[in-house]
Amino acid sequence: MINYLNPPELGDYSGSGLSSGTATDRFVYAAGLALDQNTMKRREDAQSITDEVRICLENIGIILAQEGLSLRDVVKTTCYMRDDAYRGEFIEAYKAVFDPGPYPARCSFVLGLASDLRIQIEAVAAKTA
Repeated sequence: MINYLNPPELGDYSGSGLSSGTATDRFVYAAGLALDQNTMKRREDAQSITDEVRICLENIGIILAQEGLSLRDVVKTTCYMRDDAYRGEFIEAYKAVFDPGPYPARCSFVLGLASDLRIQIEAVAAKTA
């Protein structure tokens, strides 16, 4: 069975043709954005790369909570950055959330992102029970 996850506190992404997360019997897939649903621009509180990473991962945590999981259940992330110049600050902010480890497997890409977003993070969490 597939459960589409759209926590109300993250806004309604259905107008964009997507769900914030998807859960199966074994895994939860979640996307984290620092996107203001009203303006379709980066949230005002995402001033720095550190802020944007934190917001992305907080949003993923909200999605995972709908299935009784947390960021500690994340086994894999795919991270997107608009510019490679963000990599150092991104890594420090990412590590701060997952410290003291273990850290999920991670792939990182530098590419264009929608709107004025600088960071986007996808996560896969495993259900162990």
